[in-house]
Amino acid sequence: MIISLGEALIDFISQEDLEFKGFPGGSPMNTSIAISRLGIPCQFLGRISTDIFGNRLIDHLKINSVGTDMVLRTDDNTTLSFVQKQADGQVRYGFFANGTADRNLPKVELNKIVLPKEVKILHFGSISLSMEPCGSTISEFLQNNCKNMMLSFDPNIRPSLVPDKKIYMERFNQLCRITSVLKLSDEDLIWLYPEQTTEKAIGLLLESGVSLIALTTGKTGALLINKKNKISSPLFDLPVADTIGAGDTFHGAMLSYLYKKNWLDRATLKNLTKEQLSLLGNYANKAAGINCSRSGANPPTELEMDKEWEIK
Repeated sequence: MIISLGEALIDFISQEDLEFKGFPGGSPMNTSIAISRLGIPCQFLGRISTDIFGNRLIDHLKINSVGTDMVLRTDDNTTLSFVQKQADGQVRYGFFANGTADRNLPKVELNKIVLPKEVKILHFGSISLSMEPCGSTISEFLQNNCKNMMLSFDPNIRPSLVPDKKIYMERFNQLCRITSVLKLSDEDLIWLYPEQTTEKAIGLLLESGVSLIALTTGKTGALLINKKNKISSPLFDLPVADTIGAGDTFHGAMLSYLYKKNWLDRATLKNLTKEQLSLLGNYANKAAGINCSRSGANPPTELEMDKEWEIK
C-alpha cells in the first residue's frame, strides 16, 4: 500500500475569459489517483470538508478506488484553486485557502492516525507544507512518526503561498534528510537554489540524504539521479491539451513502478543502474504524456499504459 498525505482541493480551470469549470485536484490527491489507476492499493490521508466541494472530493477518491479510511472530515470550507491556461499549455494558479479544511489540519487529529503495517511508501508534499498550521503539523508528524518508512516528497512549490522562504527552506532541508525519493520540477529547483547550478543543487540534495531524485524538465522530459548514475528520460510527446496534473501523474507512476519492482529501500534506490533508471523514467513520462493529452488531472489506467500510442 501507498499512502498519499496532503491537500485535496477543487481546481477551477479556465475555459475562456472568466469562465471556469471545476475539477477535483490537489497534488497529493492527484498522485493518489494516479497510483490507484495503475493498480497499486492506495489510501489518502488528509482533511476534507463536508461542504459540497468536499463531498465531491470524497466521491472522486472512492470512484478511483483510493481508500478514505484515514480521511478526516470537517465543517471548514474546501480550498479552491483557479487555474488560468496559457497559450503554450502552461498554467497560472490563484488560491483561496484562508481557514480551509486542509490548511487547518490539527496536530491532535493527525497524531491519532495509526498507519497500517502494510504501508510500503508514504508520499507527501505540495502547498500543505508552505502554509500554516498544516505545514508544521505535517512536518512534525513525518519527523516524529515516519523516519523509518520509505518517504516520497514532491514540494510542488507555489511561491505566492510561501510567506517566509527562510522558514520554508529550514523545513524543506529537515524533510529531505528523511526522504528516500524526491520529485521536483526545474522551476522548483531554481526557486530553492537560485544561486546554484543544477549539478550543484542536485549534489546538495543527495548529500542531505535523498536516495533518488527525479527532476522534471518540461519539454525535455526528466532527469533521474542517484549517487551512482544519472539519466535523461525523454518526454512522451503526445499533443498537449494542458499540463495540469503532469507532475503528479509522473510522480504517481514512478512510485507505482518502484512498488511493482519492489525497489523499496534506500540501498536499492541508491544502486539503481542506468538501465533501471531509464525504464523507470520512461514509464513515468508515458503516464505524464497521456495525462497531458487530455484536460485537467486525468492520469492513465494500466490498460491505457499498455496501449500503443503514436507520439510526435
